[in-house]
Amino acid sequence: MEALLPYYDRELAFLRRYAPGFADRYPKIAPRLAFADTQSDDPHVERMIDALALLGARINRKLDDDYPELAEALLEVLYPHYLRPFPSCSIAQFVPSSAERIDEPVTIPRGTQLRSRDVNGVHCCFRTAYDVILAPIRLARAQFRALAELPAHAPVLPGDASGVVSFLFESTSSASDLTAIGLDSVRAYLHGEQSFVATLADSLFMKAIAAYVEADEPGEWRRLPALPLEQAGFSDTQSLIDYPAKSHPAYRLLTEYFAFPEKFGFIDFDIAAMLRESRRCRRLTLHVVIGRVRGETQVPRLIESLAAHHLRLFCSPVVNLFRQPGEPIHVSHEVVSYPVVANARNAREYEVYSIDAVHLVREGANEQTIMEFRPFYALRHDEAGKAGRYWFARRNATVADMSPGYETEISIIESAFDPSSAQTDTLSLELTCTNRDLPARLAIGLEGGDLFLDDAAMEDDAALTVGANPISMLCRPTPTVRVERGASMQLRLVSHLALGHAPLVDDDLASLKELLSLYDLRHTAVSTRQIEGLVGVERRPAVQWLPGKPFATFVRGDEIRLTIDEAHFVGTSVAAFVRVLDAFFGLYVNLNRFVQLIAVSKRTGEEIMRCKPRSAESTLA
Repeated sequence: MEALLPYYDRELAFLRRYAPGFADRYPKIAPRLAFADTQSDDPHVERMIDALALLGARINRKLDDDYPELAEALLEVLYPHYLRPFPSCSIAQFVPSSAERIDEPVTIPRGTQLRSRDVNGVHCCFRTAYDVILAPIRLARAQFRALAELPAHAPVLPGDASGVVSFLFESTSSASDLTAIGLDSVRAYLHGEQSFVATLADSLFMKAIAAYVEADEPGEWRRLPALPLEQAGFSDTQSLIDYPAKSHPAYRLLTEYFAFPEKFGFIDFDIAAMLRESRRCRRLTLHVVIGRVRGETQVPRLIESLAAHHLRLFCSPVVNLFRQPGEPIHVSHEVVSYPVVANARNAREYEVYSIDAVHLVREGANEQTIMEFRPFYALRHDEAGKAGRYWFARRNATVADMSPGYETEISIIESAFDPSSAQTDTLSLELTCTNRDLPARLAIGLEGGDLFLDDAAMEDDAALTVGANPISMLCRPTPTVRVERGASMQLRLVSHLALGHAPLVDDDLASLKELLSLYDLRHTAVSTRQIEGLVGVERRPAVQWLPGKPFATFVRGDEIRLTIDEAHFVGTSVAAFVRVLDAFFGLYVNLNRFVQLIAVSKRTGEEIMRCKPRSAESTLA
């Protein structure tokens, strides 16, 4: 309604300002428009003026929107993800009932449903994005040490080393050592002040030059052939939101990064690789050597306060998405559209994220028929035996402001409908919903936990392991983000179509920035500064040697050199941003080609991060 107000004011001002002049000029045609001081003594005339101003405001606003239904229909077919709201997200930490009683890893599967405490009579529902593996292991110590603070038995480190970050893992099972646990990897969430977390992540993934493992300290430091650390959150099995099959998976990464960057603050420790280089032990220490960076002197000081509580085990991003049957809709065939309501008792606390299935139940004189309706804006209109029954939905922004929960409206099309036959029609809907803006009002850090397992949401073993112990949220749930509708839809559609039919990176920095801006839904100062921090891009043809069977071969691809101004990333992680772009380019690359992203510092002109060559989700050996 706020968008309509300026149109209404303009129409009202026009009527009051020009109506008397029009009456003076044409006294025989419009004598009743002549009133003094822009007001009429007749209340009925005043009411008519207000009503006409409102009608004119709606018409002018519709004209300014340039018929957004067309753009929304095309987006629904080509980029359906772009019209959906991005739900509230947070990070949840699971605590086992008694870690000492866990003898082997227990998995809390991705998609496990959690519920919050009661707010306004409603439980907010979340689901996990990652598998959470509960195991008898803990991070006993994490610390940064300068070279002068290392123990005497430490080996001679590379000459450009500036310090060592150490992580001590130990078994909490009285009967098993780390080898017997059978754990391949441990995932940890970097938790703490934003600039500290960003500096730690950049140190581990951009400045690490060597890694050593030490069993049951003090012991021998054995050098590892590769860094046993990996950033998490980039595969389809780790997605926050399920993208439609028609949507390009590369866009999901951009959406999730700009809407909830904390999702990419996870590190996978390759415990299996560390154990291969050591003997059987109950305590295992990973030493990561941090190299010097020319011109940087603050990194050691910023991470010298590193402690074990900065890395939280047994965590997962959670997203406010859940399946919900919609309220049955009586179809009278007398109106164009019907409101879709997820919960009639608390409608304003629910929002429709997507309509997953639509069925019409028709009760005739002697039988009941269930018919499936399919999306109208789709590419399957000619399938035999299934044509003629469609549905389409739209979001009414005016209703969303006045009556939240009723803004989604559905219309049905049935070409074979016979209005002369007596029948009762009811629509049955399967929905995916959010709790609208309610999660952002949840309190966190409460005694007894912030989230709880949904009834029958897990296997018995995992449920018993978690038990009644608290599930904590480590950050406040984010507000729901909605794409602005209206005239801007045409601009977004044109941008998408233009970028989809031209090389994304062809020494054209503007195209890359345009695409990133399209998916920066929150438009925060931080994200805007990051996009502006891209100051150069260059694409070069490249060739990589790919071992394989029955024989090795050369593979052609592209090397992308991205110049970054680190000053625009103060307080945020360059490594996470580059890794997101790396995964995005890998998914965007053409078939049978690879892409390798190299980040270059604007300040020094040197490489600051070289990603592995990749094609889609696979990296080339």
